[in-house]
Amino acid sequence: MTVNQGEARSVCLFVSSYEEGEYTNTVYEVKFKHGGKVTHEPPVVRNVAKFREGYCRQAARIFNHSKLYSFGDDGGFIVDTETWSKCSSIPPIPASNSPVCAYDKVYYLACRSCFQPIMEPSFQRYDPDKEVCEQMASFPFYDDYDHGMRISGYAVYYGVILFSLYGLRNGNFGVVAFHVSRNNWNRVKVDTSTYCAPPFQGRAVVVDETIYALYGEAEIIAFSFSIDKDNDDFIAYSLSQMFILHGLEFARPTDWCDSHLKVQYLSITTFRIVVGEGGRHMIKTIHSNVHSLDIKGSEWFDLVFCFTLEYGDYEPVEGKSVTSTNTPKQEERNARKLEIEAVKHEEANDVPIGY
Repeated sequence: MTVNQGEARSVCLFVSSYEEGEYTNTVYEVKFKHGGKVTHEPPVVRNVAKFREGYCRQAARIFNHSKLYSFGDDGGFIVDTETWSKCSSIPPIPASNSPVCAYDKVYYLACRSCFQPIMEPSFQRYDPDKEVCEQMASFPFYDDYDHGMRISGYAVYYGVILFSLYGLRNGNFGVVAFHVSRNNWNRVKVDTSTYCAPPFQGRAVVVDETIYALYGEAEIIAFSFSIDKDNDDFIAYSLSQMFILHGLEFARPTDWCDSHLKVQYLSITTFRIVVGEGGRHMIKTIHSNVHSLDIKGSEWFDLVFCFTLEYGDYEPVEGKSVTSTNTPKQEERNARKLEIEAVKHEEANDVPIGY
């Protein structure tokens, strides 16, 4: 993706708050110019829509349908992102983790609860073309996790959705995979001793056959993912760290922690992954900006979701991955191919990050 200096870009923020005795959901559009540096120059912020449909704690976007899906405890609603108007309602769903968008559908996984057992269906997806919820294969690994199980992030990789989960009973976190066309689940082998938190935060970005994921506050980790089949057709999934990228810069407010302020600070950062001298991967900050929003009258403010109107999420299609369904003899050769191709990347997609 080529980004010109001074080019105007925008990020949309979906916000929930409680003001004047009722829950409010607001969409802000933040416009700024790419300057290739960290700056405190104020962007242009526009309130494009406001909805009073109850508390919405989760949201997801399907780019190809120009729709924003907002989920609450009593159902939700759908917003047309071209007109910024409510166009439909979503029926109530069981308490779920963060919704996941993949291949023009919205998936949601039921939460564990210490008060009641998991009610089936535990895993569903919403089909916007048919406007129905479809029952998918039940999540089989609830016993591996405690009642605090939550999705920290995910990646969409050649027909497989990778879920990074908190709350593993015998560790801090786990990774599982859902194969969309086969409609089945598998555990993913990952070295949990390497990390103190789940490897994905939010949606990871897939470029060719490498997964780039935000980790912690200012690191990007590159992963390779393999699906290996043995002679008995047993399939094993594994996620391996390739390298770590440091140096992500983002603007910070000077009084971030002042709880008495009547403004909410937002930091929006876009960056690019580039290959420097000697094939070394580096982070190049394109733009980072802090802006304050007036929240007088609001008892609290929750940034639920952020996205760009100009670009959708890249979702590679199953069957076009070099490393899918490897045989044992191909495993070592394809692992080396991943390492070689990784250093050929000139840049990854711009990734808008909201804090």
